[in-house]
Amino acid sequence: MKIAAVIAEYNPFHNGHFYHLKTTRRETGADYILAVMSGNFVQRGAPAIMNKYIRTKAALLNGADAVIELPALYALSSAEFFAGGAVSLLNSLNVVDFLSFGSESGDLAGLEDCARILVENESKLHSATKIRLKNGDSYPSARASALSDISPRLAVGLPDSPNNILGLEYCKNLFATQSKIRPFTIKRTDKGYHCTALNAAGFNGSAMASASAIRKAVAHSSESVFPYVPENTRPFFAGGLTPVTEDFFSHTLHYKLLSESSLGFSEYLDCTPDLSDKIRKNLPLYTGFSDFCRLLKSKELTYTRISRVLMHILLNIKTPDFYRPVLAKRKLYTPYARLLGFRAGSEPLLSEIKKNSSVPLLSKLADARFFLDDKALSLLAQDVYCADVYESAVTYATGRPAPNEWKTSPIIE
Repeated sequence: MKIAAVIAEYNPFHNGHFYHLKTTRRETGADYILAVMSGNFVQRGAPAIMNKYIRTKAALLNGADAVIELPALYALSSAEFFAGGAVSLLNSLNVVDFLSFGSESGDLAGLEDCARILVENESKLHSATKIRLKNGDSYPSARASALSDISPRLAVGLPDSPNNILGLEYCKNLFATQSKIRPFTIKRTDKGYHCTALNAAGFNGSAMASASAIRKAVAHSSESVFPYVPENTRPFFAGGLTPVTEDFFSHTLHYKLLSESSLGFSEYLDCTPDLSDKIRKNLPLYTGFSDFCRLLKSKELTYTRISRVLMHILLNIKTPDFYRPVLAKRKLYTPYARLLGFRAGSEPLLSEIKKNSSVPLLSKLADARFFLDDKALSLLAQDVYCADVYESAVTYATGRPAPNEWKTSPIIE
């Protein structure tokens, strides 16, 4: 049995994702494709526009054989820990042969070469980046300069685009953990992650657009995105979909910031003492989640970085001790694999995971107490809390009842 994995957000699932799954199966010869997917919050520090169950169903309808949830701690982390948590989870399953990801370059050899250089020079890179940050550079600029100083190979553009950056992080973590999983990359066919324009060209006549472009378009007209998503997912957009945004959480975040302002926020993941002070100083000017991000934004602090920190505060995500060691000594904690859904006929894949995995495959949360210790249950409780916060905000905004995390069974397609 040959198994390929993908790490995704599917926010939302679109034609490019369908192309990725289809090409992965064809090019790797995989019998099954396993998706590790972010839950209700995503890496850029925002809520997913649709909940994880809708996005799971979309993935299963279009090529994924099973979907496992990436714990919220990692789903809402920087690229380094987003990739690291997902790779750690895949390693623990002990069944995956390939990790397939999209990249702007399509140059796997180059990505692997850069990854090895980065792992071998991690301490030097960290020091050089830190110096440039102190000199007032933004984090992306500081890191890019440090990369160029370490090796000319890193100055050719590979690390500059979002999917290349994630691809590098996947390769770094595979290399650092001496994983048996082999990386595999597919060149992106659209105009890129940050492109917010809907495009007409694609593969086999299918229209292609980035998730960013689709999210922007959905806010104005959900039917306008129909050409860019698989036909079997269009019902998810029909009827005037209300996309979930950061501002659904404005009141909840404001209350949280007010209630903890006297203590400061530096214990939360990615929140430095300086940023904590800046949040406290500007709190009287708070008018909403997205407006507050724009208010705090600066040359050194990107909107995404601020949004992610505010989500960490809102969701009580603090810096775990296992984030602190350097990559070569880091062992990220992934004590379970929560099954969100699977395709009928993929039972052999689930059996293979159960037989070989070093962590339990959870299909019923009510059974978690039989398989997990207190530390693992605490991480799972954080996932449940994040889902409940998301669904409560959606219920308040739309009137739709919220699914019960403890009673929701995996989706079967």
